[in-house]
Amino acid sequence: MITKMLKLGTIVAIGFLFSSCSSSDGSNSLMRMFSGNPERTITVAIKDGTAKQLKNSWDKKALSACGSAYTVVNLGSTVSTAGGHNSLSGTISCN
Repeated sequence: MITKMLKLGTIVAIGFLFSSCSSSDGSNSLMRMFSGNPERTITVAIKDGTAKQLKNSWDKKALSACGSAYTVVNLGSTVSTAGGHNSLSGTISCN
């Protein structure tokens, strides 16, 4: 009885991992977690900077974090903080 439950649990766990890793969409974080290229969160803040300056700074920081090309997983919008700073945060996955 216990052996049957362990076998069933093992089969369910393997099936879950297989279905998670073989998903065809690009947003599969489980696969990226084991791929050696985990997602990274990039945040920049510029005092009195324009949206274009903020985006350029974010791009430079993302490229330096990966050392090569990257894919944007999630990019937030520009947020104004106290003291005149504008910040931009997003998540990337290195290629």
